[in-house]
Amino acid sequence: MSHALVTLYSSPDLTDAQRLVGQAVHAARSGDSVKVRARAHALQAEISARAGLERQAQAALGLAWYDIESQSGSDQSGSSFSAGHLRGFEGVCELYVGDPSVAHDRFAASAAALAGPREQVQRAIVRADQALARIRMGDPRSAAELLHECVLAAVATGGRVPAIRLRRARVELRPWRREDFVADLDDHLMDVLGA
Repeated sequence: MSHALVTLYSSPDLTDAQRLVGQAVHAARSGDSVKVRARAHALQAEISARAGLERQAQAALGLAWYDIESQSGSDQSGSSFSAGHLRGFEGVCELYVGDPSVAHDRFAASAAALAGPREQVQRAIVRADQALARIRMGDPRSAAELLHECVLAAVATGGRVPAIRLRRARVELRPWRREDFVADLDDHLMDVLGA
């Protein structure tokens, strides 16, 4: 899964990421951890959605939910993957092959569930994606407000993926680059990240 994630973020072509996540799903199916299996299916759903494959994304999400809901007892994998994490993946799928307002609600539910200190990185990713949903819903001002929170979280956690997601959302704010709310966000980025 890690190799699939690195490939997803390092290449605009999704073919290699799709192949690698397919291998990860295959390997996870033969393992004992339902959390690992759910995470593999969730990542498969995200990559499918980013490729515009709605049916495949929904099928993979269905399998991920099946895994999460069938979980019983302790999972020896040490994975912290939960329904809160999965809601974030649902949001990403809606963002790319569905409705941004539904995505926004999924991200809000995910962020509310990811309240623990060890979940800060994932919460920052979800919040940046939620801002992207707000932009696509035609509300760039509130998206910029939410991105201020993401700037602080990216600095606090040092997470690379939150920074990537923050950058993507900022790029989508370009049509409003002359607005004060975007200038304020850019100032915040410069002050905190030196970006």
